[in-house]
Amino acid sequence: MFRSDLELREEACKILKKLIRTKSVNTPGDEMDVVKLILSYFEGYDVKYTILDHGNNRGSLILEIPGEDNSSPVAFIGHIDTVPIGDEGAWKYPPFQGVVEGDYMYGRGTSDMKGGVCAMILTAKYLLQNKNKILPPRKIYFCFTADEEKDGMGIMAIKKAGIINDVKEIIIAEPSCLKLGICEKGALWLNIKVRGKEAHASMPHLGINAIEIMVEFIKRLKESIDMDSFNKYLGHSTVAVTKIEGGVKTNIIPAFAEASVDIRAIPGIINQEVLEKAEEIAKSLIKEKDVSIELEVENNRPALEIEEEHEFLNKFKDIYSNLNYKLDYKGINFYTDASQIIPDLDMPFVILGPGDDSLAHQRNERIEISTIPKAVEIYINYIMYHAKK
Repeated sequence: MFRSDLELREEACKILKKLIRTKSVNTPGDEMDVVKLILSYFEGYDVKYTILDHGNNRGSLILEIPGEDNSSPVAFIGHIDTVPIGDEGAWKYPPFQGVVEGDYMYGRGTSDMKGGVCAMILTAKYLLQNKNKILPPRKIYFCFTADEEKDGMGIMAIKKAGIINDVKEIIIAEPSCLKLGICEKGALWLNIKVRGKEAHASMPHLGINAIEIMVEFIKRLKESIDMDSFNKYLGHSTVAVTKIEGGVKTNIIPAFAEASVDIRAIPGIINQEVLEKAEEIAKSLIKEKDVSIELEVENNRPALEIEEEHEFLNKFKDIYSNLNYKLDYKGINFYTDASQIIPDLDMPFVILGPGDDSLAHQRNERIEISTIPKAVEIYINYIMYHAKK
């Protein structure tokens, strides 16, 4: 290791604890507070940085470290917002304290993904502390993004600004148990509104039951989606009804119903095709039942995949072998910032970070602190790998 494991673990613990105590729950976000905290770790260093101010105390940050070759940069990307905590009283420890128990730190964002952000900070610090001895073979961007948990305003602003458009490879530092995340499910969130006709429930033929039509719409939608195709790392596509409202009283035929559906498609299933099928189903029911149906897309993220034998991933095979780490592949069931940039920039990527993705968004979220130094070791070996080629 570049420093003693104990020394690096202690520094990781201190940085992560401050990150956890700097609240950035989305919404409202307040990611600018995290941006300021991150920059405080680079005071006194000659490092170029860009702050993207999104307003309302929300911001994203890009650190830039030059290399021998600045024409083929690589980028590390990690988001600095978190999801809400739910019932705080149900947590084992206060969710914004960063309580340590053994090798675990508890708190909102420990795994998703301030642990990964901590590893990025430590990696950048290592390079800057040793810049007289080590010049990275390629330019490196460390991108800390706002709003990944909602609309992705941070990564979209970075893309719009063209800051990383020349990047050749991307590491998304999301929690992956230090396995190589080579695919992620897409997300298509639909809000459906059905307007029928109210009537006395004793005479349902005089009304048009919006709830029953909503149920039929969802049934047909599920039947239209390929649920049989299988991805060995992600399993099958899924469709979940996550919200439904309708009706005013037991003896009144409901004239209105509203529902939200969360569709998570595996690679190979195109969201646009699913949306077109949904629109066709809506048109059919409008014609059949004389109702009004409105569809609104709340979120649209494509599924992503990189082949196991891609040249980019072969670098990590060498790195893991040299470090005597076991190399495993995995799929990520949720979307990441990669979904907002990979389709347009068309570059190889991997999702690789400390922490357990199964603990994301969970009560008593926690991370094994010892995985952070291991992530730093992998990141630095990846950065310096190019010096050997």
